[in-house]
Amino acid sequence: MQLKAQVCVLVVVGVVLVVGSLVFHHFFQRVFGSMLEQRLMLVPGSKTLDNFKAPPVPIFMQFWLFNVTNPEAVMMEGATPVLQQVGPYTYEEKQLKYNLTFNDEEGTVTYLQNKTFFFRPELSPGVSLADRVTTVNAVMIGLGNLLASRPAHFAAVAQLWFHRFGVTPLVTKTVRELLFDGYEEPLLLQLADLTGKPEHATGKFGFYRKNNTNDGTYTVYTGVKGMDRYQHIARWRGKSTIDFWENDTAGDNTCNMINGTAGSQFPRPVTRHTLLRLYVAELCRSIYAEYQRDVRHGALTLYRFVLPPRLLANSPENQCYCHDPFTCRASMINVAPCRKGAPVVMSTPHFYQGSAEDVAELQGLAPHALEHETYLDVEPNTGVTFRAAKRIQVNLPLRQYAGIPAFRNVPDVVMPVFWVNESAVVPLERTHALHRTLTLPFTLVTVGVGVLVTLGVVLMLVAAIKVCLAVRAASGGKNRRPQRDKDKTVTEKLNSRNYS
Repeated sequence: MQLKAQVCVLVVVGVVLVVGSLVFHHFFQRVFGSMLEQRLMLVPGSKTLDNFKAPPVPIFMQFWLFNVTNPEAVMMEGATPVLQQVGPYTYEEKQLKYNLTFNDEEGTVTYLQNKTFFFRPELSPGVSLADRVTTVNAVMIGLGNLLASRPAHFAAVAQLWFHRFGVTPLVTKTVRELLFDGYEEPLLLQLADLTGKPEHATGKFGFYRKNNTNDGTYTVYTGVKGMDRYQHIARWRGKSTIDFWENDTAGDNTCNMINGTAGSQFPRPVTRHTLLRLYVAELCRSIYAEYQRDVRHGALTLYRFVLPPRLLANSPENQCYCHDPFTCRASMINVAPCRKGAPVVMSTPHFYQGSAEDVAELQGLAPHALEHETYLDVEPNTGVTFRAAKRIQVNLPLRQYAGIPAFRNVPDVVMPVFWVNESAVVPLERTHALHRTLTLPFTLVTVGVGVLVTLGVVLMLVAAIKVCLAVRAASGGKNRRPQRDKDKTVTEKLNSRNYS
């Protein structure tokens, strides 16, 4: 009876420890997760909304420009362009979301986002905004591309303009002029008379004249109606879809869908099997990132997500983004449909993940994952991006447009202009704070539950061992005498018999 009581106590205590610990762990995760989601919601007066409006994390934009070192040979002989990468020219980026309008019934907030850039010379060693760089003449390329499908007499008029204004397919300007400040281009004024576009009427051109500007209204989900689409973009510029691209191979409009977030936050929890979806305004399309590996950032373990090669592959799945056959190449996307016809080709830096043939068409390119790969390091419990680098290259197609004499001798090549690394890293002190308030409680509870479950299993094993030993002892006592008789010799058996 005493043994039965011991076994019952051991089993009951073991089961209570195992089941109770697992139930507690399950409800702790749900309660803690619910509390976390409440803190993440974008609601007026919350700390999360303050960080959403003005990110406290420093954001930097690094520009590397490609200087053509053999311009005469390229323009006169069609030689292979020899490129010299110069930079980085580092700018600090300040973001501010304003004009916030909440829609409680829909669970969204609509806003504008202003971006301002400040040059940081101390983070740009060995370079200056006064550096002169030779690159493609974007105004000439744009006009050549515009006239490529027009009658021949338009090409003759264009050549007269080129001769009158003394422009050539390659131009040398300072970095300051090429990027934010812009430079005077009389040819633009001539174009303004034909196009009527306000940007031409200024007579000034710069590749990145976006300082202190926004790219339209965004409407995102705040989480108050559910966290499954938290911070997903519901509408951009008032529309739930875009209209830049063709239908996909199945005839559907999937290529014009706005999927995912802006990249700084994703619905929690994020697992290694999660496919992170983002909408990138620079590419005018939605993209996705896949898990690559675990990385450490201070006390936190983050999941690194990268863009897979198939995202920008020259494949049937991407034919809907193929605007111009000449630029339908791996690692590239021609964004002319969303740039008012300007033949801008976005790509990965140095054509990383592109074809070896495209890289070989130019001298000076050296694609490498460490320097040119876009990645996001996401904390899985919160879905917050703690470290990220968005790397995009701007290119222009240099071609022998429409038989225009100015382009007669140039090589047909997609010419890199510059590439940019937009990066942000959450400071380590903030990761330590998150570790103490979020990761550490989960870790302690998980370890505690593991210890209690192990103890419960051990107690049940002890009970099982006790039962086995008791059964074995009982069966051994019953068979003891027969066993001794079996072990006697024949002589012993005969001598022990009673013959009387």
